[in-house]
Amino acid sequence: MQSLGFAFAIQPALKKLYPDATEYRSRLKLHTEYFNTQPYLASFILGATVRMEEERASGRSREADVSALKAALMAPLGALGDSFFWGALRPLAAVIAVAALMTGAWWAPLLFLALYNLGHVGLRAAVLVWGYRSAGDAMALMGHYNFTKMARLFKVLCLGVTGGMLGMAADWRSEFRFPAPLPDGAVSVAALLATLALIAVLRRSGSPVKLMLGLAAVCLALAYAGVG
Repeated sequence: MQSLGFAFAIQPALKKLYPDATEYRSRLKLHTEYFNTQPYLASFILGATVRMEEERASGRSREADVSALKAALMAPLGALGDSFFWGALRPLAAVIAVAALMTGAWWAPLLFLALYNLGHVGLRAAVLVWGYRSAGDAMALMGHYNFTKMARLFKVLCLGVTGGMLGMAADWRSEFRFPAPLPDGAVSVAALLATLALIAVLRRSGSPVKLMLGLAAVCLALAYAGVG
């Protein structure tokens, strides 16, 4: 899975820690064992592993079990990272970019790349250092960054921006206007109610991906029926 990438990433540290070629090859081979987690939070495990290899090479902890550390961290961090990066950060960056695109902003794709990449690259660098300093204390990591709370906030913001786009779509693009005149603010009120309903479902552990797909299906059905 990701073992070769992990071995490549830790190779410079192993070369410095183990001048003996035989021992170096042995430690490098160890890191080609099965490894699979969320790619961005893998840097936390990398930092913790380097710290453990340093302690082993210096003789402070010759019995340090690096494989056990990696096995213990990769599953929980994989689930945590998937929920935050794939389920919250990336959808929020995409929705904001789409909102900008609907106003005619040509730089909307660049906005998506900036929001998403600055977010995940910055966190990857930060958790690498955090993993080294904490020696793999995942509880300290989650207590410091609180990915679960941030993921929940980003998902709510994602739905809020989606509701705002629904309310303003008729002003931005003529093809989204209703064929029959509606009372002032009717579309905005309907969009607000739809957003609040989505947030309520999300708070009851609803899937944001399913909510977005369902919303898209409803919009397509309404368009096909000639409603909007």
